[in-house]
Amino acid sequence: MRPEEINMQEVWDAEQSILDELDRLCTHHDLRYSLAYGTLLGAVRHRGFIPWDDDVDIMMPREDYDRLMELWPTAAPKTLILDRCDLDPENCNVFSKARKDHTTFLQFESESTAHFHKGVFNDIFPAEHVPHGKLARKLQYADFALMLLFNRGFPSGSKGIVGFGERMLLSLVPKKRYYALSQHFARRGRRWNGKPAAYLVCPVTIRDCKRYYPADLFDSLQRIGFHGRTYSAFARAEEFLTLRYGDFRQLPPEEDRVWKHPPLLVDFTRNYEELSPEEQAKALE
Repeated sequence: MRPEEINMQEVWDAEQSILDELDRLCTHHDLRYSLAYGTLLGAVRHRGFIPWDDDVDIMMPREDYDRLMELWPTAAPKTLILDRCDLDPENCNVFSKARKDHTTFLQFESESTAHFHKGVFNDIFPAEHVPHGKLARKLQYADFALMLLFNRGFPSGSKGIVGFGERMLLSLVPKKRYYALSQHFARRGRRWNGKPAAYLVCPVTIRDCKRYYPADLFDSLQRIGFHGRTYSAFARAEEFLTLRYGDFRQLPPEEDRVWKHPPLLVDFTRNYEELSPEEQAKALE
């Protein structure tokens, strides 16, 4: 199925079926999570998916996230595949994805040759503890910035000395070492977990490395309506959304209310590898 043929409702239904399973799994094992980012924004502003978006995001405290990773092999339904960022050098994310087996959601041409599962997914973001003290925070920021640099393998686009430093580091380090270095700096940046936190941070992008949330954000959760069902969310959802988006109730201009990153190929019954070579090639034309 090509982008112009995609029924957004089918995408939403497939993604919500994954969210239903994650909710059951986390609830059964007393794992804290919250709808996050565009999903939480959709729940608060639209009572469901943002009409021009397909994304499903959840956020978990690092300790609950790690516990989910441990439980997954025995506790997760066999219909879901865990795409773990920390176990796959081909994975260019710093968070994990829960994917639905026997589906395809190919976003980028580079994914076509990767070995990880390419199904419809939900993003699972771990939130890290931010240390007390300005120096410690600067050190953590540097660790996460280097984690992202070696994870993506190309400069961030920053100007001046930062951009120059990124290009120099990438040129000096052999590409085969990028993944190991990314994991090394990820572990360094997480070394304050388990200690009292000044804030929480979810270092998905370089900007997010300095976007701090209240340390007690997961202490109070609620059930919130989303697309006809209820899921776990921050009790202070509006505070989170304001910190992340500013005036989140303001709709974007009408010309921006479009699907920002349409996939190259979607199939709701077959994995990418189950498609014919002709179907795979057509999506990459």
